[in-house]
Amino acid sequence: MKIEKEIVGQIQRKYLFLVGKVKVDAKYFIDKIIQGTQNSNNNYSTNVDGLMTDWRYFSSDKEFVKLIYPVLDQVDKHDFIRRYELSLAWGIAEGFGDRTKEHDHTPSVISGVLYLNDHHQELIFPEINEKVKPEEGKIVIFSSELKHSCCRNCTDKVKYAVSFNFNEAF
Repeated sequence: MKIEKEIVGQIQRKYLFLVGKVKVDAKYFIDKIIQGTQNSNNNYSTNVDGLMTDWRYFSSDKEFVKLIYPVLDQVDKHDFIRRYELSLAWGIAEGFGDRTKEHDHTPSVISGVLYLNDHHQELIFPEINEKVKPEEGKIVIFSSELKHSCCRNCTDKVKYAVSFNFNEAF
């Protein structure tokens, strides 16, 4: 093969980063996460270096879907966001020493996290210089290609959350 041209570069891209607050029945979701992490194959085996339910654990949960629909009305105001549908929604529990390794959610379109309790373990987005401190009912929606992580939890308090992805709808 004869190479005629090779370009390696970077381009700027539009992204969405949205932080809001919803009223959540935290006990309902935390109880389900505790139940769903027992015997889960995802515990300590994904970018969540902690306890994690199955990937689709909350995907069909009506209480979860009811919470995120109003937020999606805001997402839909942005015409650069491709058509999407909920594909995955999983619960996490990060206790002492647990963390979330830096990663992104490509090839999904939009991703997010719903926090179920107040916690010091911030969600860090290094590319856009943003940090989010977990609070009960805080919801973060972001373009899936944004890298993010959480440092290790250095307390005995467990952080509970539901993370989710929306894939392109065809």
